[in-house]
Amino acid sequence: MFGLLVNATPKCDESLVGYLHRLGDCNALRNGEVVKLFKELTDEQVYEWLDEDVRPVSWHEVVTVVRSPKFTNQKIWSLVRSKFCPVCFVTELYWREVWELTLYTTCSIHKVELLYGCPKCQAKINQKILITKFCDICGFSFSDVTFPTLAADESKVWMSVELEKRLRQRSTENTSGVESLTYEQLHLLAVRVGVRALSRKHFMNMTVSSMACRNVAPDLAQAAGQILSGWPGSFHDLLTDLIRIRGTKLSSKLGSAFGLIYNDVYLSLADRCYDFVRDEFERYIVQNWEGPLALRNRRLSECTLLEHRWLSYSKAAQKTGLPENFLRRMHLSGELDAREFRYSCGKTVVVVDIEEARRLSAIVHEPLNLRQTSRLLCVSRKRVEQLIKSGVLNYVGGSPHAGEKWFVDFSSIISLAPPRFLPYPSDNFITISQAAKHYLPTSGGLPELVMAIQSGTIPVFCRAEKEALNIGKWLFDPNELEKNSITSLTSSYANGMSVSQAAKTLGVKDEVAYALVRLGRLRSETVQSSRRPAQLISLQSIKHFERNYILSPEIARILGTHVVNVQFHLQAGGFSPIAGPNILSAPCRQNVWRRGKKLMAYISTTANIYDLVD
Repeated sequence: MFGLLVNATPKCDESLVGYLHRLGDCNALRNGEVVKLFKELTDEQVYEWLDEDVRPVSWHEVVTVVRSPKFTNQKIWSLVRSKFCPVCFVTELYWREVWELTLYTTCSIHKVELLYGCPKCQAKINQKILITKFCDICGFSFSDVTFPTLAADESKVWMSVELEKRLRQRSTENTSGVESLTYEQLHLLAVRVGVRALSRKHFMNMTVSSMACRNVAPDLAQAAGQILSGWPGSFHDLLTDLIRIRGTKLSSKLGSAFGLIYNDVYLSLADRCYDFVRDEFERYIVQNWEGPLALRNRRLSECTLLEHRWLSYSKAAQKTGLPENFLRRMHLSGELDAREFRYSCGKTVVVVDIEEARRLSAIVHEPLNLRQTSRLLCVSRKRVEQLIKSGVLNYVGGSPHAGEKWFVDFSSIISLAPPRFLPYPSDNFITISQAAKHYLPTSGGLPELVMAIQSGTIPVFCRAEKEALNIGKWLFDPNELEKNSITSLTSSYANGMSVSQAAKTLGVKDEVAYALVRLGRLRSETVQSSRRPAQLISLQSIKHFERNYILSPEIARILGTHVVNVQFHLQAGGFSPIAGPNILSAPCRQNVWRRGKKLMAYISTTANIYDLVD
């Protein structure tokens, strides 16, 4: 095309300008003559030459930048400010096309910073060093001397790798978010978010060329890489920082709160490929924006506006910490405003005013349901129901229907505390939980006791400040029940004893006593002890058992032998136990015999014989 004798074959990733300089060197044209010839060609000649063979992917787009350069603030290809990787340059001796990408600032192969000038004098360089191999200012050799390299920042590396990946692979199917962008789209987004990120530290606007006093491309690449590599969390952090920086100027308008990034999201990044940016911005608005949103806002979606001020029951419950069914019941009772919203698809959603829900959350605190209230008060749920039905505890949301729960007003729980607590307890003090279990009937009694404590009539002691609401752990004198005419129960064991106590009286294990009760040998009476039945053993039953039955330990003492030998001695005389460990019909841990005249006479005779033998 140029009428040259030598036509070098371009490398697969060689830049267009670098190739033209290398082509000139092959034909002894070393002052940029080939580049000038290329600019003088017609468009037909240029594109015919580009289509003659397979060319690097960037040439069709860079050709316009080379032939007809235009001023632009966010240019993708930077041919004026050249840069190169020192390692690649020494080993390959050609100019890579990715080096001309504005935000490509590190080598994706060697992970080192690209050099923008001479390592010795910092003078600007261009593709002519492919021919001269030294600096025109200081004479520094680019081929004979090892270049100093600087390890690249991870954010810059990420930016360079992503740009090169998109330059090589055009297909973005089946991807979403940042991954779906082409390298041109990624560059535009990176410049926007990079400039806004840098504006957090110093003045920076989109007129990047106005910062000609220094090279801002590495800073932009680093800032954009941090935001895009950590998407969407880092983007949310950027929005938070922008609001905090503009805190003194914060108003109810989003544009004033977020600054120019608000226009970037909806005006500069208006293409559909950036819909995910708008989605994340609006998700941040829903989750974190604490100011009002005008319903006439034409940029935010209608769903975002509704989700912010008017939320569904479930989302309002998450934001306020109130149960969802509580919000529904408050709406039915007229204490919470709500409205119905219909989507275009036909779906209908009932939404509530989040401000009203927050007002309710400031009034109604957890616990609300019976289980939470029971755990807080340290009494059973049935006892909590007694306190609710007697009016001691107040509730909100109306009386529950079948399948619903009570919602207890937290303020009524706080009001249960007496005017003051006793400084120290007495020896006979018991907890309210013990009193409710043993002294107060299941049908009542506790509400009367709590109201007496609440009014200060019955003094109580609280062991720790953290138990100030745990009424079940409060200590009081049980004698106060009778003094204040509070309905109470007399102990079921006033005229008898428990099975365990009877076992101690008989000198046997608890298992033996329970077996004798079960077999009917030890008479018992079933009584109601607190909320459950219990076996009561009277003193007469104990005396009756001792008159009619005898156990192995007693026989062993009479005979003066070991308990193990008792059964063999009595079986030799023809006496069998009526209960014992080997009797299936009457299992018992110890052998039991009837205390008859013949048995006692046999035992006495046997004991005399043992004495004579001794």
